[in-house]
Amino acid sequence: MKLCFSTLGCPDWDITQVAQNAAAYGFDGVELRIRDDRHVDPALTKNERAHIKDMFAARGVDIPIISGYTTFYGSDPTRLKENEDKLIINAELAADLGVKYVRTFIGELGAFTEVGAQYLHAAGNRAAALGVTVLVEIHDVINSGKKAAELIDMVNSPGVAILWDIHHSLRDGESPQDTWRHVGAHIRHVHIKDADAAHNLCLMGEGVLPVPAIIKLLAEKNFDGFLSFEWEKMWVPSLPNPEIALPHYLAYMRELVKAAR
Repeated sequence: MKLCFSTLGCPDWDITQVAQNAAAYGFDGVELRIRDDRHVDPALTKNERAHIKDMFAARGVDIPIISGYTTFYGSDPTRLKENEDKLIINAELAADLGVKYVRTFIGELGAFTEVGAQYLHAAGNRAAALGVTVLVEIHDVINSGKKAAELIDMVNSPGVAILWDIHHSLRDGESPQDTWRHVGAHIRHVHIKDADAAHNLCLMGEGVLPVPAIIKLLAEKNFDGFLSFEWEKMWVPSLPNPEIALPHYLAYMRELVKAAR
């Protein structure tokens, strides 16, 4: 298992600072977000994309996933087609950066339907042709491994797999063991965080989420992907700064991963 962080946690760093600090702290990778013109954006030119790819590679820092904000709820064909096309634009950016995965949501404004599944199926197939896999995050209406497994069956595309956000499945009342039982074969990337009993984020090890047990489970299942720290500093400015939270995460998780081997 490898350790990375989402740039959701460092909204004030520019892309050069992200690469430099990731290398300085000793992270294996960085999850780059597409939003609000921060860090990466489909508007980047080919030369800019090549520069970013080379900048991370030169520092030995991987980019495992591009995290976009497309959604596939409901049955409105116009909106679904717009999101399919936007997701492919994100996948093209990922391909140019040498990135294997691109994140999507289903969304929180409606149910996931057979119509939405058709558009996500098409997007997954188109992304796969670029060498990129679409990862649906366990989030919003798809908030458990059970629902994620149903989605995988509905979509039926080899270009679509799952991103497990541990906080959302736990909040839904699903045990980590049940999440893995339902959808473990399709999990490619994991969002890690800690939170108190009221679901407020806190530094790793200071909350109540069963992170040590989850890391042990992942080790037992031979998961070899990235454990990505999703520190929501972008949405909660009062959280400790990344200069504190990111090294703390790295030190804490290194011990858990070592103990789980």
